[in-house]
Amino acid sequence: MAQTAAQITGGSVPELGQAGLSEQSFEFDIESQSLGRALVVFSRVSGIDVVVDGALPDTITSPVVKGEMSPANALDNLLTNSGLGWVVLNATTISIIDPKSDTSGADGTVIAPVIVTANRQASGPNGVPDEVYETPGSVAVITRESMQKTPVREAREIFNQVAGVDVANDARDPGLTVNVRGQQEMGRVNVNIDGARQNYNQLTHGTTSRVYLDPALLAEVGIEKSNLTKNGGAGASAGIVTMRTLNTQDILDDDEEWGGKVNISHGTNSYDFAGDASAGVRLSPKFDVSAAVSRKVVGNYRAGAHNPGLFTTGNGNYYSTENSRPEYTFLRQSSGLLKANIYLTEDQELNLGYVGSMSDYAKTNDVTNLYTDFNETETHTLTAKHVWNPASDLIDLSSNLYWTRTENHQFRPERRNTSGTVTTDSFDNNYTLDTTGADISNRSDIAFEKVGDGLSSVSLDYGTELFHDKAKTTADMGGLGGYGAAYQVVGSTPSGKRNVYGGYVNATYGWNDMFSLTGGLRYDRYDLNGDAFWCETVAASGNLCSDGGTPLDIDLSESKVSPSFGASISPIEGVQFFANYRENMRAPTIQEAMLSGDHIGNVGIPFYSNANLKSEQSETQEVGVNFKFNDVVQKGDGFRAKIAYFRSKIDNYTTIAYVPQPTTQTVIPGLLIQSKMAAAMVNLDDPVYINGTEMELSYDAGQYYLGGTLTLSDMDLQGNYNPFVLDTDYDQYANTGLSPTGVGSPIYGGANQLYGIYATPKRKYTLDGGMRLFDRDLVMGMRATFVNPQDNFGSTSTSSIVGQYFKYRVFDFYSSYEVNDNVTLRFAVNNMFDEGYVQGTGGTYAPAAGRTAIITLSGNF
Repeated sequence: MAQTAAQITGGSVPELGQAGLSEQSFEFDIESQSLGRALVVFSRVSGIDVVVDGALPDTITSPVVKGEMSPANALDNLLTNSGLGWVVLNATTISIIDPKSDTSGADGTVIAPVIVTANRQASGPNGVPDEVYETPGSVAVITRESMQKTPVREAREIFNQVAGVDVANDARDPGLTVNVRGQQEMGRVNVNIDGARQNYNQLTHGTTSRVYLDPALLAEVGIEKSNLTKNGGAGASAGIVTMRTLNTQDILDDDEEWGGKVNISHGTNSYDFAGDASAGVRLSPKFDVSAAVSRKVVGNYRAGAHNPGLFTTGNGNYYSTENSRPEYTFLRQSSGLLKANIYLTEDQELNLGYVGSMSDYAKTNDVTNLYTDFNETETHTLTAKHVWNPASDLIDLSSNLYWTRTENHQFRPERRNTSGTVTTDSFDNNYTLDTTGADISNRSDIAFEKVGDGLSSVSLDYGTELFHDKAKTTADMGGLGGYGAAYQVVGSTPSGKRNVYGGYVNATYGWNDMFSLTGGLRYDRYDLNGDAFWCETVAASGNLCSDGGTPLDIDLSESKVSPSFGASISPIEGVQFFANYRENMRAPTIQEAMLSGDHIGNVGIPFYSNANLKSEQSETQEVGVNFKFNDVVQKGDGFRAKIAYFRSKIDNYTTIAYVPQPTTQTVIPGLLIQSKMAAAMVNLDDPVYINGTEMELSYDAGQYYLGGTLTLSDMDLQGNYNPFVLDTDYDQYANTGLSPTGVGSPIYGGANQLYGIYATPKRKYTLDGGMRLFDRDLVMGMRATFVNPQDNFGSTSTSSIVGQYFKYRVFDFYSSYEVNDNVTLRFAVNNMFDEGYVQGTGGTYAPAAGRTAIITLSGNF
């Protein structure tokens, strides 16, 4: 497909027609789509190469071609109403031509195919596909174009331009903790790589759930916030974030049999090196393979100097870029993937994939960076997908098997006092989570006779999924003296097993692309079990943590049927109103249900498992509107927008809180009694409410573009809870204060004893605008982000976790110059005005990097 017809035939081609083309019949099932993509499917089925000089217009859409027929008949059907024709170059190659062009020789033969110039459709600042603005619900797409604009130090930065989405993890940790509409962690958001769930949790100060992947390997990120009545919705309550990695079609153009891409970046502020290379080859129309590798090396960066205030903690301490230094922030990350696509028959394909990464980094768990942990995090993800789409409206079957492992080897050095004495022993820890899963789904479409002046149809989507989590934690002590014991680590990130199952059916009635009505049901169930223990720090209890405590068997299970409804209407072309309602059950994780042990460092706060922990029950309502207009101000431009308002209610919201130990401590016999503190996962008695407004807009006029997002969030993440989480006898004064009579107001059970509930910003605005000059070879633009955080809920007055962040604004400059078809230069300046800030969503102590300039060389081969 890289050659012209003239090259193949020596300067002339035969007359229009099918002379010399095979008469063998094939089973074709080609959907209506762009003509270029339809011809790729045709080639894959028939084994016949298609030659095109130039590019086919995006505006030409092929008709549906289904049934058993010869390649000649299939081509004739595909080119119907396109104005194009085709000629045979040899027995296995045809060329697309324009019969009306002046290319005929004296003998009437066609000398060469016509060169067709594509009419590029408006796609806004980030190349977001039109499907986003045609979907009656809240969805978002992060394109590779958007990710390549400005090289990122941290993976979380790729989410900055998405309405209703934020990332909450620490700037020193390369893992992602994705927050969707105010909910994050513990499976509330299903974050997956190529459909394989990433369920890893590790207890630290700050966030616990993390996903590790270098954005250099990503082709696209899809974010679903409305429809969880499908595979991927089991155990989740807020959304599904699918991180699709590179495959052959992302590396090669449609007309390439082999090739690859390379990107190399270097910058200031310890942005030492970032590079990736990808390659693919189509060995035949039935088989292709691809591979990619990436490497990132960044060092201890300098924080922004402007607006240095960062946050205050729950106990009122103030921190800035001066006393919360971003030290120990190096990262050495290597990632890679290998993909194979096998087209078994004309209607079946098998997709096999592996994605892995190794990250070597250091971070601290305190705001002053005194105590450093050194981490080596390794991930592996294997996927096998099968697609069967025969010539039947009733079958469009997809199945998926996967296995993923996240393993973190962490070394915690000993801690010493000012005299050099060891106060806390060193730890050598290993945290591992394996997840194995499978899902299968099908779609059936049924068309009806005309209703009024329009066509109507019903589509049925149904499927089932299951996954199994197995967690294991081990710890070894350095034997250097001081406090510390292995069970403290093993209990705080516990071992255990969890099974989650789900099934769904969804029916959608549509009429004439103007009106649709959807109703669905999903069934979810989970079971979770393992061996835990509980203990106390009061000597009189006889149940000390150092002696092993009391065994506690955890065996939880629950099921629920959840309905969902949706409707949309398009009163005029380009405008679509929609409304959706859904309920969901969020299953507890191993981390939540099995928590046990004792806080590291002789703090004296044991962790208690909650054998009565309940699943979260949520319901979400939303209304919204899509806008999609072309030729608004000038011919060829485009305006796109999506606006939505949502409200979520969550019952049994699960978070960590302070609870009493069963036994009190006698300070003065007969006079003073003191309650002792522990911590546990609890369900809030009061419902949690989250509501917000999201808006995404873009205008693209070709030579210039402008876009942006708006997120407004109002959250009530507080409530009372039952502090007596253990099924044992409590001292009558366990929940009272220190007093002469041992009687006082309850200490535990109120919102002031919650710990570490993190909230998305109250307001977040982003802007993105730029120009494309010199036939689009030069692109220059700027992005701006304005964030006004809200207080984190659950920061008690005795807590050192973050209580209040300060607002900030960040400006980025980006540019690219296409030297030729194979070489592109990019230059970007992140945080141009050197703003000092921390990401405005919980658990972050270290400030983000200050001004960083990065240059990138990109090449195709």
